[in-house]
Amino acid sequence: MSRLSLKATLCMFVALLMAALWTQPANAYTWARRVTVYNASGLCVQGDAGIDHQRPGAFSGNLAYSVTYALKQGCGTGLNEPDGWAATRAIVFKWNGSAWDVCRSSDWKFGATGVNRWGPWGPEQGIDWGGWASCGAGFYGTQAAAFVWDGSAWRGGSVWSGFEKATPAGVARMWQPANSSAPAPHVKPPAVRPAARAAR
Repeated sequence: MSRLSLKATLCMFVALLMAALWTQPANAYTWARRVTVYNASGLCVQGDAGIDHQRPGAFSGNLAYSVTYALKQGCGTGLNEPDGWAATRAIVFKWNGSAWDVCRSSDWKFGATGVNRWGPWGPEQGIDWGGWASCGAGFYGTQAAAFVWDGSAWRGGSVWSGFEKATPAGVARMWQPANSSAPAPHVKPPAVRPAARAAR
């Protein structure tokens, strides 16, 4: 096989692979990004919340996501905060037909915050919530807790991912929550009080 035909075959394989990846369902996961949960007193706190479930033929997994970011008041520029001054937690909810029930939740994850070439970063976690087998077929979403210590108190709140349907094959139609439906905020600030900031 000549180098030219080998190169053409390789290019065709890459093109087919990219086409297969790009034609996956657009809603491979449900995610709310950089939602502001606090913006006052020199600090802005933002968070991400995400939910995914395993689907045949799609790049997917039974994962719930949460991330916390610290920014200056006004939410324009990221802040460098010490390790332990930011916290995140993921709580997975299932729709019971009339309200949202807790299915799974993670422990708090603490960390630092900062800025790199892609923008602000902070503690994040992804937990395996088990998919529909964990709490039954239905509609699921993640409520993420996003909190940052300001030197005297935790500031932040919760972010709702939105929901998606997680069922085994062949499950009949189920009652879907209203698109605006979300659980009441279920998160409270961490009980931990971080160490004082080191002298600069």
